[in-house]
Amino acid sequence: MPAIRRMEALERLAKAVEKASADDLVEVFAELFPAKAIPLAGPVARELAQHIRTSLEPEEVVDLWNVVFPADRNVYYDEESEALCYDEKELRYAEQ
Repeated sequence: MPAIRRMEALERLAKAVEKASADDLVEVFAELFPAKAIPLAGPVARELAQHIRTSLEPEEVVDLWNVVFPADRNVYYDEESEALCYDEKELRYAEQ
């Protein structure tokens, strides 16, 4: 089971958000700010990425990880090691 430090997890999330589609940005915004209305012009990737890098608590990292990387399973934050742990998706290749 892979484990990455909190800062690395934040950076992976931020980079993924910076490259996300408009539809995915709406999902990320809704996860980060459930009580706020989605901006008419749509969420700005750069602003969401900056928020991720500077403002997320460990439990928010886990919740957002599940949105950004839905193929990863069993995601949790280990407070003792201060690391995000998850099961990576298995790559399946077509048999030839």
